[in-house]
Amino acid sequence: MSFQTLIVFSLCFCVVFNTPIPNSVENEIDYEWLGGGFEGDMIFPNGFDPTIESTGRGVAIYGPRRWSKNVIPYDMSLITNAGHRNMIESAMATLVNVTSSPIPGQTTHKPCFTFRPALPKESNVLKIQYGTGCSATVGFSFAQKTMTLAYPGCFHSGIIQHELMHVLGFYHEQSRPDRDTYVTINRANIQSGHEHNFNKYKWDNTVFNQNTAYDFNSIMHYGSNFFSSNGQATITPNVPGARIGQRDHLSPIDIAEIRSFYGCAD
Repeated sequence: MSFQTLIVFSLCFCVVFNTPIPNSVENEIDYEWLGGGFEGDMIFPNGFDPTIESTGRGVAIYGPRRWSKNVIPYDMSLITNAGHRNMIESAMATLVNVTSSPIPGQTTHKPCFTFRPALPKESNVLKIQYGTGCSATVGFSFAQKTMTLAYPGCFHSGIIQHELMHVLGFYHEQSRPDRDTYVTINRANIQSGHEHNFNKYKWDNTVFNQNTAYDFNSIMHYGSNFFSSNGQATITPNVPGARIGQRDHLSPIDIAEIRSFYGCAD
């Protein structure tokens, strides 16, 4: 597996019908768009473009993308509100619980990965802090690893889980190289200057191909009007009635992909 690749995509073709889609919009402001990163909420080192073939440069800048020993140490000291800290820790616990494995003969489960508070003077720590939007670095790197959350728009469990999936090493679902088979990008409706947010990646150069299928219900999929200039859809599913952009919970496919990527698959 190439170290500069890190994405795992859906194992089945999932469609959701007529279900409300929780998202990061508060008072007509979408905080995922305000994250200040690539595609709105993904943070990369300066000069790194994941849509460019980077067989040398990407490795040099980013290195291996899984967290060592499946452990993510974090520092949340800059989150000053106790309720906000509890919400973040609850979202972490949800990710750990839904991806864990049952232990035969026991009522407990074995976690696939864990989040834990950083130890004193520990390096390679995820720094969680307030920001102007929702954003996160993608996967492990030796550079600073950060997740930012704005109040109130980012403080929903599903939004935090979305950002934590970036931290674990996942890109957005609609950036898959094969996405044009499943969705149509309506470029005339995209805000000027934001067209790059709808670029596709390349298998086995910038994203890891696990030979899985497209997942409309992934918590990592853009919503239909992300970066719209006129309120009209920027992404239209090619399956009638399919819904995209839910920020409520990991889909069954999101769960399976994390387990596969971190070596926990049954």
